[in-house]
Amino acid sequence: MNDLPVRIRPAEMDDLDAVVSIHTAACAAAGAEPDAVGGLLARFNGWARAIQLPGKTTLIAEADGEVVGVLSMESDAPGTALELSQIHVRPGQWRRGIGGRLHAAYVQSLRETGVLTGLAGVWEHNDRARAFYARLGWRPDGTVETNGDGLRRLRLRLEV
Repeated sequence: MNDLPVRIRPAEMDDLDAVVSIHTAACAAAGAEPDAVGGLLARFNGWARAIQLPGKTTLIAEADGEVVGVLSMESDAPGTALELSQIHVRPGQWRRGIGGRLHAAYVQSLRETGVLTGLAGVWEHNDRARAFYARLGWRPDGTVETNGDGLRRLRLRLEV
């Protein structure tokens, strides 16, 4: 691993293009099908909501002035589990400590809000993501959801 100096900060609407670009590239590198135009529009709209809506927090990682990673988290109600909705790092920056820095900011948010349980979902076929979460202490809680394409999403739990 080659750690980069990284700054973590709240995302702003000016970051939207970079955030969507990172998400799209990370999904493609993990084997997801390229987005159709409608899928890309939905991705822009989803990230715009994640950046703007109350109850959601989106953080970005910057290295050398460039957005290189993004994390989104949300809670349904104060005091309940804080869900790590998404975490993505630009594929050319993998294994450089960026995902770990974003995750550390998430854990800090858990502690600051007094919530000691984190939840996340991971696609069963995404071995890279599953290994990342396992290294950081996440464990499957037995909940499995299947989407319309038959892909299985495992729910993970982190106790801090």
